[in-house]
Amino acid sequence: MILPRGITGFGSINTNPPLFLDEKTFRRMCHALAWENGGAVTEVDTDTAVRNFYTAKLSRYDQSVFVLQNIHYPYAAFAQRDTSGRFVLTQQPEWLQLPESPVRFLSFDELNQDWRSLCGELSSEELEQIRYWNPQMVGEIIFNSWD
Repeated sequence: MILPRGITGFGSINTNPPLFLDEKTFRRMCHALAWENGGAVTEVDTDTAVRNFYTAKLSRYDQSVFVLQNIHYPYAAFAQRDTSGRFVLTQQPEWLQLPESPVRFLSFDELNQDWRSLCGELSSEELEQIRYWNPQMVGEIIFNSWD
């Protein structure tokens, strides 16, 4: 996997801003995913003022998981919240089966790989942000809360 230009959400005044993926499409995908797995969507947050991803909480019985989707590219992942409220990327839950979709759900291994050999397409502005925020893994770049 190569990190595509604009995935971080950062650019310069001289470059075209990256496209935004439709939040309604994200909502529909999450509701379909929950319904197909016997669950429900219990939270949706599409406020991207301080992050580059949408979130939705899918719940079934006493189990739940968050779906994160990058707002610029159709990459998604699963997460839980830690005690401070931050998202921690996790494995796909056993109870949740994924249908065919234009959104690519990244595996836990993909999310936890080192990013340094995968950043050839990123802009200089994105690389500057990466140096500043010092992420260790790919998932921290694709799903970031950098301001």
